[in-house]
Amino acid sequence: ATTEIYTFSLHDALPISPVGFSVAVEPCKAWYVPVVSPDTACLPEDTLREAMRPLFDNPDMLIVGQNLKFDYHILENWGIAVRAKPWDTMIAAWLLDPEFPSLKLEQLGSQFLGYSGIPYDAVVQKGKVFSDIPIAQAVSYAAEDADMALRLWSVLEPLLEKEGLCSVFSELEMPLLPVLAAMERRGILIHRKELEEFGVELDAWCGNLQREAYKLAGHEFNINSPKQLQVVLFEERKLSPGKKTKTGYSTDISVLEELAALDPLPEIILRYRTLQKLKNTYVDTLPDQTDADGRLHTHYAQSGTATGRLSSRDPNLQNIPVREEEGNRIRSAFTASPGSLLVSADYSQIELVVLAHLSEDPALCEAFRSGKDVHARTASLLFHKSEDSITPQERRAAKTINFGVIYGMSAFRLARDLKISRTEAGKFIEEYFKTYSGISRFIETCLGEARRDGFVRTLSGRRRIIRSINGRNGTERQAAERIAVNTPIQGTAADIVKKAMLSVAEMLDRDWPEARLLLQVHDELIVEVPEAQAPALAAALKARMEGAWKLMVPLRADVSTGRTWGDMQ
Repeated sequence: ATTEIYTFSLHDALPISPVGFSVAVEPCKAWYVPVVSPDTACLPEDTLREAMRPLFDNPDMLIVGQNLKFDYHILENWGIAVRAKPWDTMIAAWLLDPEFPSLKLEQLGSQFLGYSGIPYDAVVQKGKVFSDIPIAQAVSYAAEDADMALRLWSVLEPLLEKEGLCSVFSELEMPLLPVLAAMERRGILIHRKELEEFGVELDAWCGNLQREAYKLAGHEFNINSPKQLQVVLFEERKLSPGKKTKTGYSTDISVLEELAALDPLPEIILRYRTLQKLKNTYVDTLPDQTDADGRLHTHYAQSGTATGRLSSRDPNLQNIPVREEEGNRIRSAFTASPGSLLVSADYSQIELVVLAHLSEDPALCEAFRSGKDVHARTASLLFHKSEDSITPQERRAAKTINFGVIYGMSAFRLARDLKISRTEAGKFIEEYFKTYSGISRFIETCLGEARRDGFVRTLSGRRRIIRSINGRNGTERQAAERIAVNTPIQGTAADIVKKAMLSVAEMLDRDWPEARLLLQVHDELIVEVPEAQAPALAAALKARMEGAWKLMVPLRADVSTGRTWGDMQ
């Protein structure tokens, strides 16, 4: 079994059961096994299930497929737990080029095999589902999919080897796939009443903001209308317009943020939009996205970012504000099951830790090794003062620069964020690179390698192609340079979080059978555990997170326990 490849594609799966299986074990040969068909007799489901179970239950078997996490869910619904080794063609293609325009099977077939296959729409007409399709057509479409996945494996695996991506694929991304599938299936309990009460409060706050806006404008207007807002801001209040759009001047967030320094009305509009977005995106919709048991199931996309970070959708939990009180109120609706608690472990300043490791800058490394407040330490060096005498404003400036360096912050952006002159911001940045000269050398090294090789890598070997790094267009080239510096940092942080997830999942399976890994948001993992076990698990979770990767400076994880996610902020 270890030398054979079995490829399964599940087509138009019903909520509980698959419609059929397409199977390929050698190129240009495939079978379709219907579970449901309108014009042919099918084997009994129990017979099929027991015939397929040994393949999926064999840990030595390699199962190749496209978007296999979806198949994991369908098989679990059907009563089959997958223990075979996954090999996902979609993830493989994404690793080769994380900015590939489309990772759909037909696009990958066109790119790597020279043909895209039969379009789904050509087989399943509007208003129909796959189980309605006559067997002859179903076989052609489904068997071709399995064959394409198998042949993609034969092309993509050598390419992963050639580009030095086999390790990150086989040791990080593929082991993570079943962990994510299990997290998605478990979900997390949502306290509906908490959200309903918060929704009433948000309506009241938004009403107050509207009245404040009308008072400042001197009349009522549609606060949600960009056109009416243009009139109020740029004609009546004589504010300088910025970006031009097809319908006038822009009133997007970036424009309003700049105008807020000059006039109170844009700040009120920004606040109103923030609250409205939270209400529409989370407060009003999360209760309707839960299952019959009140649990919410987000979907994790491994291939959703170019840096390797996981993304989530339906709903996107990454966009819940971290620091604002409103975000905490939303997180307070995410709660443990009765008799259990949530334990959170959140990496502290992981991207700065990675920057210290990659740059080997002595001052930054020493700050982390000594356990000092890194931002206060930076402020001390920038302002030539003792850490004890650093003001909150000075620490904020240092924090802004510390994190801004990772994203290629310009003097213009720093001046805007700190509300200082561009000249002063430029001096801050110049002084920063004198203080942390190792970071300056690291940036030049990243840029030099990107210009020479056309790509950069993370510590795990993950690769990102840097297009336009040698281009003539200055704006595009500068954007490419920011990506070249940011990717090794953010991508390595993503690798560490994924490694930690694997380590934590393995620990829970072995030592904590009643605990469940539920969520991953940014650099935070959330586990549900019986209340009596929470203190011991918190200590074990912290140790696993901090030991996930050996760096020059220590990884630190902040661990907290609570009844709700909001309790742990």
